[in-house]
Amino acid sequence: MRKLLGLISAFSLTATASSIAVACGSDRIESPVLNKDLARQIIAKLSGEDLASIDFGDIFTNADISATVVKMINDLVSKQYGYDSTNSLLRNLGLTPYADRDSSGKLPEAFTESFANSAATVAEDKLFTEYTKSISSGTRMDLSQLVSLYSLNPIKDTVVEAIDGTPVEVKVGDKIYIDENVWGLFTEASNDYTVILPTIAQLTAKESVFTIKGREISAKTALRLRFQDYFNNSLMKSIAENLLTMAYIDSNSFVASEVAGGYEPFINTSSALFGKTQTWYTSNTTATDREWKTNVKMVWSLKFNNETGLNQANALKLIDNLASFINTATGELKPDGDGLIALMEKVIEKMNNASEFDGGIYTADDSNAYDSFFNQEGFKGLTVYESGSSIGTSPISGANYEDAVKNATKAGMLKNGPLPYFTDSSNGNIAEFVFVLPVYMIELLGGSDPSGASNFTIKDAADGSKPVNLGPSAVNPDRYVEIWNQTNNKAFHSKDVQELITNDSARRALINQVKYVVSQDSTTSSIAKTTLYSRYLDADDIFYAGLYSQIGTYIRNEAESDE
Repeated sequence: MRKLLGLISAFSLTATASSIAVACGSDRIESPVLNKDLARQIIAKLSGEDLASIDFGDIFTNADISATVVKMINDLVSKQYGYDSTNSLLRNLGLTPYADRDSSGKLPEAFTESFANSAATVAEDKLFTEYTKSISSGTRMDLSQLVSLYSLNPIKDTVVEAIDGTPVEVKVGDKIYIDENVWGLFTEASNDYTVILPTIAQLTAKESVFTIKGREISAKTALRLRFQDYFNNSLMKSIAENLLTMAYIDSNSFVASEVAGGYEPFINTSSALFGKTQTWYTSNTTATDREWKTNVKMVWSLKFNNETGLNQANALKLIDNLASFINTATGELKPDGDGLIALMEKVIEKMNNASEFDGGIYTADDSNAYDSFFNQEGFKGLTVYESGSSIGTSPISGANYEDAVKNATKAGMLKNGPLPYFTDSSNGNIAEFVFVLPVYMIELLGGSDPSGASNFTIKDAADGSKPVNLGPSAVNPDRYVEIWNQTNNKAFHSKDVQELITNDSARRALINQVKYVVSQDSTTSSIAKTTLYSRYLDADDIFYAGLYSQIGTYIRNEAESDE
């Protein structure tokens, strides 16, 4: 097995007895100090960069040295593994792989950009939620970021994707336009242009109003450019901790299986991405309790003032008027009715009608955010509960409706016994209507369309692609689709998800969000570290100042790796 870090000889050249120690037996260094020259060699070896080009400056202090080096190693190892596993799958499928590493071991730019953009979709969705929440709070993120000493607008040349899918080269100083005006605070005004800040309506419009260099871009891309400093140096760094596990998840979500005339991609339901997110019963599929269930839920809540029961009668009347959308006894959507988004829009319309609701939607607690997929207000987040326990930190932890979300199997408006609302856990005078959308991975992959025309595709390094077969093997290539479209499972189909996946970028972004949550599973993370560290790192090289507990414990030797 090829090791990227054969650096024992480097240790003797750059380390002193006080700075480096190779761990023997159970002895560990309690207060390690890393030699900067050694750290540079480790990073250079993994990244393929010239040693002289790596300058840490003063970032390495006794307090953060280990964490900093581990983050760098994790980032580089995840890219190496992502590159190798992606190219392996593409070659097996007869698709175009990414170019070879250069002579120094550096990865091709086309791959590193693709890898970064995949992670960036998670950060973009976080930023969209944060910015829309800031509008509701009355303190724009534009202002709060300046107070936090983050710069606004592009601070580094970059390439983004236009609405039409083509690249746009953005330079430092380029302006982001909202229709004919420049996105900016009044302090950014100029005699040459008028500045405005985007409204919720503009950020959530189906037709984008944002442009840069005359090219139309999405609201999420515009936000990414407006807050590039914060995006790169805060949001992306917070996600970087999960990149190693996400790369591992990517590597086994799909497999190449032989079919007549070659190989095709198939879904791997045993993988973390699919095994932890829903059930995949393939026997007795029409029997009682054999319908499929998902662990993935998207949650929204619309709050209102209910002090001394102010709106209780209005709330009860409201749900009675929703009989065309839901079963008013359970709150679940009617099978042949409109989707959840249409239901929410109807409720919002009624809550904003002063003759039907007193005070409208409550936003004074600064929690009213919008999601970037369906553009609906009140978004709380995406949850994944496995066996009743949240993977990662649940965005609705401690909410009075948390158990109701866990138990929900169908999209709709959650009921609290006979009541159509829940009391806010942090303010007893506030109540909230809660909406849940169970998201099935089979549906995200296109399984609700038996024709296969909507199936998710594996894309290569050029313009080629192959649709994923939604079945276990060439013998039963459509088995999962057939089961998903049986009568007992059709009750869980979502018109909203089916419409979402017609936009492939939105579909991939939502899959990445689910992947990000699953990457926070401790068992999956441990397996990922063992797999990736053992492949690219040498145990003897890692037994130095403070990195044994973070990395060394996961590295298997050659014999163990080959078992």
